[in-house]
Amino acid sequence: MTEDLTVGIVRDLADLVVGDLIEAWHDGRCYNRGKVLLTVPSSGMFWILDTGSGTRKLVDFETLLIRRIPEEACRNPPSLA
Repeated sequence: MTEDLTVGIVRDLADLVVGDLIEAWHDGRCYNRGKVLLTVPSSGMFWILDTGSGTRKLVDFETLLIRRIPEEACRNPPSLA
């Protein structure tokens, strides 16, 4: 990825809302991309509909770098999970 990873970073799970389009990164690699379906603040996690696999994924907010992305970026994402 050539763009700056700091653009669109979500710093608090409370800032995520249903419908947000996100990428979940770890060690410079994008593991999931998709639309937020549900947040579970008490566990520090949230559910997305992964655009690569078309399935629901549970994402751990504390272990991954979460970025909001524009809708057009979600069209052809790889899913590594």
